[in-house]
Amino acid sequence: MEKRWQERAKSALNAYQISIIALMLVPDSIAIGLAAIVAYANRFPDAVAGTMTTPAINQFEYKNILGGIVIAWIAVLVFSGTYKFSHATLVVFNLRLLLKRSFAFFFFLGFLSFILKASFSRGVFLLMLGSGLVFLFITRIVVATLILRPLIMQKKIHTKMMIIGRDKKDIEDHSDWIITNRRLGFAVVSRLVCSEITLNWIEEFDKLLRHKKITEVLLLPGMETDKNFSKFIHYCEDFSIHVNWIPLDSGNLGYWLIPSPQEGIPFLTFEKSEISLTNRLVKRVFDLLFAISIMILLTPLFILLWIAVLITSGRPVFYSSVRVGLNGKTFKFYKFRTMIKGADKLVSQVANVHGDKHVLFKNPDDPRITPIGKFLRKYSLDELPQFWNVITNSMSVVGPRPALPSEVNVYSSIYERRLIAKPGITGPWQISGRSDLDLRTSVALDLNYLINWSFTRDIWIILATIGTVFRGKGAY
Repeated sequence: MEKRWQERAKSALNAYQISIIALMLVPDSIAIGLAAIVAYANRFPDAVAGTMTTPAINQFEYKNILGGIVIAWIAVLVFSGTYKFSHATLVVFNLRLLLKRSFAFFFFLGFLSFILKASFSRGVFLLMLGSGLVFLFITRIVVATLILRPLIMQKKIHTKMMIIGRDKKDIEDHSDWIITNRRLGFAVVSRLVCSEITLNWIEEFDKLLRHKKITEVLLLPGMETDKNFSKFIHYCEDFSIHVNWIPLDSGNLGYWLIPSPQEGIPFLTFEKSEISLTNRLVKRVFDLLFAISIMILLTPLFILLWIAVLITSGRPVFYSSVRVGLNGKTFKFYKFRTMIKGADKLVSQVANVHGDKHVLFKNPDDPRITPIGKFLRKYSLDELPQFWNVITNSMSVVGPRPALPSEVNVYSSIYERRLIAKPGITGPWQISGRSDLDLRTSVALDLNYLINWSFTRDIWIILATIGTVFRGKGAY
């Protein structure tokens, strides 16, 4: 046992891992430093512009305080585990944790300044927090998009995972799913069938552990019935192995299992996949502001695309079709036309990559698509008119994929749950494979999005969509 602990100690942070953590810490420090500069420039604009003849009495005091806040903010992030080398920080760049730690730190600063009756401007506090979060989000997303994600997709960065289950077929299915979704950052390095957790089985597990240097274990449904289940989890923790467990395929039930402890008993509550009324209000305000801003900023591009479609394909420039939105209500869905006239009547003559009986029709070599249409589809420029749908409240900027009536007609009660929110121009399906996704995966992503909705996640999806659109993968 002692030798095993020594082996684990040797595999602690190495130079390569430290360089990955530096990808977060260094940009974060720069972002926080910029936030201090913005706050100082707002408080003393004349000093920054060089027009101040006599320095203000408290100018140097502010410099010292802001410098101290920068150091303290970085220290709070470091010592609160934000840069802990784990799958969450390595692959996800945990923005939610960053947000929580920052708000807690500034709440403490505000409380401290109130107790000490400090004369420090509260506006400077708020401006530094706001600009700091913006800079932090931008720097992290840039690093994730330009550096980390490409390394993950090239298998140069990954978290080694072992999948353990009762059934070989079940293990293979989950393994194939993880391999397909490489962007999650997991590498399945071992699969292990376990009919019962015994000493002999533990010895087999140990052999794999020594050779594979596994840091994550995924336990599949059914493992929880073993009498040594909890002991095995403790055993993994002794080796600093993070344990994941799928207790039930709750995502395909339209609900998620939420921890709800009752007097020490670990209840798991089925939570309906739905966005609350307050969050819907926040989402609607953001949708309006974002859609109107995009329509104004991209007016020249709208005109250019309108002319391009008109010259190459003639009228009509826009294509509209019926989609099913919130609570099953239908609406007209607008796009720039990318197919020849009468394309809907020729659909039977084109093969469907998803199969003849599949409700979603996609074909990357569809002969009905016009030359300009292929370009528009590849970079999702044909979807820009949907911002008008957002303004008219039939769609959201981020949400489930807009469903066809023929698709909804074959929905089960589980799939219908995705209709409890307005469809979006983009969503988790847009950044996870787009047209390459099958119906089940697409719906599962939508249900996941609804139950785990957050404003920061919407922002992340929008920014991730930009990278996906530029790559043009899965769009046809």
